[in-house]
Amino acid sequence: MVKLTIYHAFIFIAVAYILIMSIFPMIYAVFASFTNWHLGLAQLDFTGTANYAQVVADYRLYNSVYVTFLLLALCVPAEMLLGITLAQLMRAKIRFRAIFRTLCLLPLFVAPVAVALMGEVIFYESGGPVNTLLNIIGVNTPPPWRSTLFWAPITTAICDIWLWTPFCFLITLAALEGIPRELQEASVVDGASSFQIFRSISLPLIGSALATILLFRVIDTLRMFDIPMVLMGGGGPGISTETISIYIYKVAFHNFTLGYAAALSLVMLLMIIVVATVFLGRLRRYYE
Repeated sequence: MVKLTIYHAFIFIAVAYILIMSIFPMIYAVFASFTNWHLGLAQLDFTGTANYAQVVADYRLYNSVYVTFLLLALCVPAEMLLGITLAQLMRAKIRFRAIFRTLCLLPLFVAPVAVALMGEVIFYESGGPVNTLLNIIGVNTPPPWRSTLFWAPITTAICDIWLWTPFCFLITLAALEGIPRELQEASVVDGASSFQIFRSISLPLIGSALATILLFRVIDTLRMFDIPMVLMGGGGPGISTETISIYIYKVAFHNFTLGYAAALSLVMLLMIIVVATVFLGRLRRYYE
């Protein structure tokens, strides 16, 4: 007879949590994607692949995929570049370095919804702080940050960059601090410049950290929801900032077609798995 211990209890709790919170919802979503589940309908019918056939012809889905990858292209490279730059600067021996490092990390403690609400105020087009400052320095026609198809994705990207650059900064700084200073000091003695030291020594040694940052930020950006939902009033103007997550939310809780929303969710999951698999394959050399 197997004697149960506190160890087995913790294992049981972990397994139960995974089954209840992850595996069961996934299985039920797969089942729902083959039905006509609609809030308000009493009968649930099996429709086969009808929902997936609708996915193929859904122009709103294609637009949301385009918007999602546009935001990814705007946000992730800028966040990584700024994070690396800040990390390199914060390694210098300057006064109040600890204070500056703390200030660089502050956005990490702000919820994305709060960032979006702040963005509504900061980028308010009629008297907001940004446009007021631009008027002071001589820009008579400031950008319409939230009301045009061109500027809305850029404004969304700016808020996301402000929020997630500290994450890139923190991981990069930790990786840079792990590099033996003897390597850099020897390069200085040999006459190497700061840029040459970073390019030839620091950058190759923090490759695995940068790969990790890239993977996490790409996956997280693919499911972006909070900022465009709140800042742009549900993905506006029009559908110019409607990401995949926002579109699925609208299908489920505005149109109440939960069966089709389940199919879209599985398509989104498949897309993220494919992207993550490709990235891991390309970046495998950094982990070996």
